[in-house]
Amino acid sequence: MTEKSLTEAIEEKLNLIAPTLKAIQAGGEQAYLGDLQTLLRKNLASLLALFERDPGLDAATADLYAAAAAIVKDVTTASQPYARKRRLLNEAQARFEERIALAKPRERRSSTSWRRNELFVAA
Repeated sequence: MTEKSLTEAIEEKLNLIAPTLKAIQAGGEQAYLGDLQTLLRKNLASLLALFERDPGLDAATADLYAAAAAIVKDVTTASQPYARKRRLLNEAQARFEERIALAKPRERRSSTSWRRNELFVAA
């Protein structure tokens, strides 16, 4: 994969993740939010496949997904104040963006199926 097409692929995935997070924050029906959560998980996993393995990026990604999943899970129970959940998601997104900026793009594709199984278990 050339550097330009890799950069374009990364930007494309990032451009899919940001609106998904905004839609999760906006709320909605449980089924809709569940679909958004699934979409977020798929986009995060495919984005991580474009980078070299980085434990800091993995942790930031898992935190971001867990924060989004908490909003989806608690939409009907309101177990925490919504403002707190939204703040946690915004903070997780900021950490994720910092780590993405520092991450090293992968020079060649490899199997990242382990990431799909491990990173999103907590949520």
